[in-house]
Amino acid sequence: MKLTLKIGILCLLLIPFVGKSQEILTGLAQNPVLVKAAKKGSPVRSGQSVRLPFVDDFSNYSGYPDPKLWQDDQGYVNTGFAVYPPTIGVVTLDALDAHGQVYAHASRLPFPADTLTSNPIRLDSNFQQHRQMLLEDSIYFSFYYQPAGASKTYPAGGWQIVGDAPEHADKLILEFGYATGNQVFAGFEYGEYIIGEGEYYHIGDSIENPFMPGTYYVFQTDAYAGEVILMPVDSIFEDEYVWNEVWSTYGCNVEDWVAENPLDYFKQVMVPITDAQYLRNNFQFRFRNFASLDEDVLTSGNIIGWSSNCDQWNIDYVRLNLNRRINDLYPNDVAYVSPSISTLKEYQAMPWKQFRPSDMITNFHNDLSNLSSSVKNTSYTYNIVKNHDQTIYVSPLNNENAEPYYPHGLHDAQHHVSPLLEMSYEYDGADSAEFTITHIFSMVGVNDERRSNDTSVFNQKFYNYYAYDDGTAEAGYCLLSTMVNPEASLAVRFTLAEPDTLQAVRMWFNHTLGDENVEPFSLMVWADDGFCADGSPGPGTVLYEMPAQLPGFAENYLDFVSYYLEEPLYLSGTFYVGFYQNHDVQLNLGFDQNNDASGKFFYRTAAYWYPSFYQGTPMIRPVVGKSFDHSGVPQYATRNIRMYPNPTTGIVHIDTDMDEDLDYRIMNVFGQCVETGRLYTKELSLERFPTGIYFIQLSADNQTIVTEKIIKH
Repeated sequence: MKLTLKIGILCLLLIPFVGKSQEILTGLAQNPVLVKAAKKGSPVRSGQSVRLPFVDDFSNYSGYPDPKLWQDDQGYVNTGFAVYPPTIGVVTLDALDAHGQVYAHASRLPFPADTLTSNPIRLDSNFQQHRQMLLEDSIYFSFYYQPAGASKTYPAGGWQIVGDAPEHADKLILEFGYATGNQVFAGFEYGEYIIGEGEYYHIGDSIENPFMPGTYYVFQTDAYAGEVILMPVDSIFEDEYVWNEVWSTYGCNVEDWVAENPLDYFKQVMVPITDAQYLRNNFQFRFRNFASLDEDVLTSGNIIGWSSNCDQWNIDYVRLNLNRRINDLYPNDVAYVSPSISTLKEYQAMPWKQFRPSDMITNFHNDLSNLSSSVKNTSYTYNIVKNHDQTIYVSPLNNENAEPYYPHGLHDAQHHVSPLLEMSYEYDGADSAEFTITHIFSMVGVNDERRSNDTSVFNQKFYNYYAYDDGTAEAGYCLLSTMVNPEASLAVRFTLAEPDTLQAVRMWFNHTLGDENVEPFSLMVWADDGFCADGSPGPGTVLYEMPAQLPGFAENYLDFVSYYLEEPLYLSGTFYVGFYQNHDVQLNLGFDQNNDASGKFFYRTAAYWYPSFYQGTPMIRPVVGKSFDHSGVPQYATRNIRMYPNPTTGIVHIDTDMDEDLDYRIMNVFGQCVETGRLYTKELSLERFPTGIYFIQLSADNQTIVTEKIIKH
């Protein structure tokens, strides 16, 4: 399918009461993928030298950059934040550190954020000709880059773009450098020195440093006996580096590129090595970005927890090699561009018992590209394997010519980009099933430079839940209400093929800076007998309400949180699940921007329901049928837990028949956590807290079991 410009007219009469309320998308205050990776520990990085060619197109892995090529952990390798990259997968530089958290020094002014540094590279020797490397060997460094904020359609509105475009003052920088072999002073290690009895010092006084005889400590403030001051203990030295900026760009808008050329979703940069100082055995290059938090929006829009990840840059297809020229822009490579799609029309996953052959798509959609400068003969096939070991289908191999991306756009041969799905899954009565669909698009012959980007894999899961999302959030979704008595509801539509029981609802809540968004909500289930403001079908009768729930996104929550119904709810046909809130704090729900369920989720902030304005899907999953789960999280279908008395004057007794160790969390009415710990006895004390409303949340194995609202007199 070729990329084309689609120009439309944006109607401004979107929401009649837009001044009163609206939907909001925010960035993410943390990256759960990197948070999980950091808890496991950084990959072992040997720092060993790399020989030419140096190539990484980030197509066959995710998470931290490849330790065989890269020296640090701050970039995020993913397939979710880029739009039409040269090949599937990019590395994203943003405002989050190697632990997936917003940088501690982040501010509204541009600050140094991520660094992506190569391992040392051998540019001292031409190993092809077994001699010393020369500038005449014509060494070029190239890469593609894209500022975030792009959309697959043009012109794009804020409801379609992925990521946050860097502001003009933000910057992406490329530097060349090397370690000199020298050591330079980098600071001090410090130790504690206690001022002795009867001693006191004024500003400007000095004493000899006992840790480093012959040096003196000068007091910057008055100090008295018993106070502890930090004195230098030892000097710290580190390797000296030379870094030279060789290219940079300020923040820009990819939509401006596409307006000039519909194929310019990424731009390629070519940088020759023309300085002999880099012809050494430890040459390195690094990318750095400067970002700035959008905190000014916080005060103007009353958006709680707005400060978050922002100003992303996507980098792809990094190449360094000799014998190149300035016009060496086109690698001999054909590749997948975007991840492959679900085999289901509506869902990314669904219960195996509810599956019907009519749920399946008739055609796949593949984004494929020929990056070379000439027509290539290409082949395409896909295979399907059930439960990891049973091959159930292999499509015929099909050959087609692929035109170069420049100037023709994406590959458009029908049998490759829209192949038929000429089979159907067969329900076998099991509780679950999983199908692995592997797509292979490759160049015929042996000249393809990068085979790793020829493959895209999709795992079709049939477990016990429905999902429109792919399990990864690119943004946060919340409802902003500024009415005197704020109320807001979100409802997501699902349809059963046969009657079943709703056991739980799984939600993904995003961290926000300072966890400002912890406020109670009611878990809701609605019947399909209502109407939206435009007369279309929508949520109607309330079938179930479970009040006093809290967003589960403390440190233990890096995944979906299961909210279990007190009793399974019998359902048939179409139903809606979601939440109701009666406060103006925005519950920051995970939002998948790479799978579109618009038309299937609705919001209400006054008398009427409205279909969402955004493309994407909130990360809410209803769990039906048996109480089992393939996520690796223990299930607690029955919760024989009682807290009393309520109201209480201080002591809360807890009755439970559960054998598991329970953790507790006490939160005040503002959602602030006032105490956490392990429940070693059958009671908790609120005596030291002022009178008011509190929420006690009990969990086991990092999963919430129950949340109770307790009133203290």
